[in-house]
Amino acid sequence: KAVDLPIQREIHTCWPMVQASGVKGALRDWCERAWKKLKLDGDLAERVFGRAGEEGDNWAGAVTVTDAKIFLFPVRSNVAPFVHVTCPAVLKRLKETLELLDINISDVSSLAKENGFYPIKGNFPKSMILEDMVVEKESSEGQENNLAGYLGQAEKVVLVSDEVFGHLVRTATEVQAHIAIDDDTGTAKDGSLRYQEYLPADSVLYFLTFFSDERGSREHFKSATEVADLIVKKGVTTHIQIGGDFTLGKGICKATWISPEKKGGNPS
Repeated sequence: KAVDLPIQREIHTCWPMVQASGVKGALRDWCERAWKKLKLDGDLAERVFGRAGEEGDNWAGAVTVTDAKIFLFPVRSNVAPFVHVTCPAVLKRLKETLELLDINISDVSSLAKENGFYPIKGNFPKSMILEDMVVEKESSEGQENNLAGYLGQAEKVVLVSDEVFGHLVRTATEVQAHIAIDDDTGTAKDGSLRYQEYLPADSVLYFLTFFSDERGSREHFKSATEVADLIVKKGVTTHIQIGGDFTLGKGICKATWISPEKKGGNPS
C-alpha cells in the first residue's frame, strides 16, 4: 500500500534520518521548556539558538547540529523479540564522526558477508531469521571489537551487509493507518484515511552538536562552554522529543551525550 506520510530518508541510500533543521528545532523547543521551569532568562533561547528578523535585528545561534543518522535498526527475529542491525557503511560513517572527538572504534567492516551476520554484542545461534530472510553466523574467532561501549542498552547487535541493511530499513519500518472521525455520525470522515510511516521503537540515531560563543546581545554574554552546559546539563539532560505526533507519544527519544573527555556510552 502507498504511504501518505513517509519518514525522512537520505536521497542516495534511502536510509532513515532526521534533517538537521528538525533536530535543532527539537533541541530549541525542549530547552525552552526546561529553561522556563528553571526560571532562566526569557530571551535565552533566542540568544543561544539564534533569531530571525529584520536586517540588523537577527543573528546566528551558538549551536550547530548535523543530520541525525541511523546507527542501529531494530528488526524482528526468531532468537529474540528484536535484534539491532548495522552495516559496514553505517559504521564507517560513525567511525569518521567519532574521530572528530578523538574516539576510535574498531573496523569490522570486512566481517560482513552477503547472506551472513557477525555478532557484535550478545549470543546467537549458527543461523537466524531477520524479518523474512535467513542469515548465517560468521566466525568471530580471534576478532575483537570495542563497539560494545557505544551500544547503550542494546542487548543483541549484529553486523550485516550493506545490501541486507538497505533492504531492512526500506521494508521493516512501522506503517500505521490514521482516520478522522465525523462528530455528527461517529464514523470515519470521507477521504480521511491515511497511512503514516514511523521509525520502529528502539531505533538508535546519532548527531553531532557544536557549541560556540553567543553572537547576539553582549549584556548577558555566555561562552561556548556555558552554552554547552545550558543544553546538556539544564536542557536536554535525559530525553528529547523529535518530529510530529507528540500528543500520540511519538518521537520521544532517550538522549546520551558524548564529549572528547567522556569516551563511552551511546552515540546521541
